[in-house]
Amino acid sequence: MKNRRLTLEHNKNMSYKNQLMLSYTLILAIILVIGVILYSLSYRQVKTGIYQQNRLSLSASVTQLDNTLELTNASVKQITANSLFNNLINKKNSEDSSFYYLGYKTQQSFKSSITPVELLLPINNSFIYIEKSSYAISPIVFSDFDFFIWHNTKYPIDPAQLSKILVDPAYWNKFIPFDQLGASSKNFLYIYPLTSLSQVANHSSSVICYQFDHDKIMNYFSNINFYNDGYLVAYDKNGNQVFLLSGGGPVIEYDTLKNMAFDHNIAHFTQVKDREEMLITTVTSSYNNWNYYLIQPEEKAYYSITPYQRFFTTVTLAAIILGGILAVIFSSFGNRKVIKLSNELNLKESLASSLNLLVEKQKPVVAESYMRRIMEGSITNNIEMQYIIDELGLERPDTKFHVLYTEVSPSEESDICAKDLELCFENYDMLVREALHRYYPDTGYIYKPSDRAFAVLIASDKSMQVEQVLNRDRDVFLAMHRELLEKYGIWIRGGLGGRNGLISYTWKSYQQAKDAKSITTTEKYILSCNDFAKSNDVYYFPESLSIQLCGFISTGNKDQVRELFKLIRNENSNIRSLSFTQQKWLLSDIRATVFKKRHAISEEGLDEEKLRLLDMIDKQFEGEMSLDSLKTISFELCDICGTDTESNELIIKIQDYIINNYHDSDLCLTKISDEFGISENYFSYLFKKEVSENFSTYLERLRMAKAREIILETDTSLSTLYQYLGYNNAASFRRAFKKNYGVSPKEMRDKINA
Repeated sequence: MKNRRLTLEHNKNMSYKNQLMLSYTLILAIILVIGVILYSLSYRQVKTGIYQQNRLSLSASVTQLDNTLELTNASVKQITANSLFNNLINKKNSEDSSFYYLGYKTQQSFKSSITPVELLLPINNSFIYIEKSSYAISPIVFSDFDFFIWHNTKYPIDPAQLSKILVDPAYWNKFIPFDQLGASSKNFLYIYPLTSLSQVANHSSSVICYQFDHDKIMNYFSNINFYNDGYLVAYDKNGNQVFLLSGGGPVIEYDTLKNMAFDHNIAHFTQVKDREEMLITTVTSSYNNWNYYLIQPEEKAYYSITPYQRFFTTVTLAAIILGGILAVIFSSFGNRKVIKLSNELNLKESLASSLNLLVEKQKPVVAESYMRRIMEGSITNNIEMQYIIDELGLERPDTKFHVLYTEVSPSEESDICAKDLELCFENYDMLVREALHRYYPDTGYIYKPSDRAFAVLIASDKSMQVEQVLNRDRDVFLAMHRELLEKYGIWIRGGLGGRNGLISYTWKSYQQAKDAKSITTTEKYILSCNDFAKSNDVYYFPESLSIQLCGFISTGNKDQVRELFKLIRNENSNIRSLSFTQQKWLLSDIRATVFKKRHAISEEGLDEEKLRLLDMIDKQFEGEMSLDSLKTISFELCDICGTDTESNELIIKIQDYIINNYHDSDLCLTKISDEFGISENYFSYLFKKEVSENFSTYLERLRMAKAREIILETDTSLSTLYQYLGYNNAASFRRAFKKNYGVSPKEMRDKINA
């Protein structure tokens, strides 16, 4: 048996070890996958950069070459417009003395049209061939063609052969390498026709020949690397090759290039002979519509990616080896820890299961405790309130809540002796709770304030009218009353409170329901807070409200203090018509409550700000009291007793209000104090404390910032700007602006315009 237990423990250990090994391997695999993804992204990004660099470099070089051709074309137009030249090319008799004089004059005129082009562009030499007279002319030479060619070492070509090439349209408007003409030079010959199309068709033409320097043309494309095997080729719109640079091998035919699938001017091609991958970049000339194709070996074009590949391969292999070693080590060392943790977790799980069962049994008790705090208004802050609302599931935007307060007693026909009354009430608790859950299932939450009393939270749709809700609840209560009376001899009475959209104000409805129940009779055993006229000879400030006011102040809950004063004002000013004496008594009672709370605060340990606030409160008690002044004092006591969170929130709201209304000329301490229901002194103190500057300084700084923004970014008239910013006259606006920025608005506008 012992050996079997050891075997099972060993198998369990092996299982944990295998699980750890698998976990570490999975982590390693995830890291490697992430590395592959990152490498793929980097690889793709580098390739995209290479493509973009190729496109930009090729486009810039083609543009430079286009500019060169455009300048030469402009020179050609000047030549064809030259009247001396037009007369010269039409003279056939070279024996005429006027022919030589005309040639001399034409030669002199070319110095202003041909010579500047030769100096500005990569042209070594140029001449014009006149077919009719077989003469050549340039800015420095005018002679017969044979003499010009034999004595010009720049054109080491047989004159008869060259003359045929010059008048052949197949050689026009393209860069012709001299090696194709039988010469050893690397330069290019570029031929422009200088006659009309009709003359060309009859082979009677004059042409201008430019000798382009190969090295200077190469400088145009110095930003492009051909990698020895690459080249640049251009084709015109008819598919004729018109330009070629650094061609080390056979040039790809135009039809093949034209039919390739280019993506963002980039394509890939595989050489049939050696299976070499080629990267092709294309750009179209905007001047003559030539299609340029840059062909480069992909392996060499991607040279910047090679270090990435090697580095990634090295890191990957190292990660696999090191990860495998670490996985084995960590699995071995971690196995014991995992087993220990597993045993502890099993124990914890067992304890947690037992605790969950206990919590499930205590949930009704916890829920009733939450309901007690909601109905008595004893929740300390909004965070705690929100937690309780979430726990009880009372976050219902389209629902309003109110309270039913009931009290039970044996019916008058019941014959119960005193010693059995306690047992009877214990049974009532179970029976009445069950009935309340059945008849009011909306929330299912009940609070039991005393032995015979129950308070139920009732939900109703926000769109329902008040009377409709009250009639429904009365009918339900009457049905429950009849059932309990007939079956168990239980008599119940109830009161319904007012509806509230916020669950945090349920204490008001609870107080109203309790008051309504207190005046029920045998005939009217269900009443609502709207069913009885409020007495005009008694003011409304029960002891429960006094206790709640002290509690709200102690926790710094300004929202509840504000709502409580709203209830007091509504009950005593709107519903009741109190005499002057009764109003004085009401204020005296509230003052006594607030005064008592003030003197319950110990000054020991308070900071200077709160001590100054206490002094301010004491001075306020010396003056005449009103509901507004007592509410302000209560807010100030909240600041002392509670945290600064609510005062921060109030100042944030006030700052938002100022930002939205800074242009109001009536904006002042009084208006903001009235807007937010606080005294001017308290607002001034609170604003200085939270913002660290006076309200007037803050408002002026905000207005000046807006003024500067308008002056810098718009053309708004300065004569009306002060009105928009809330100033009553232009002088005060200019004075404030100069104080803040050292210059007047007009001077700042003039500097911008300058």
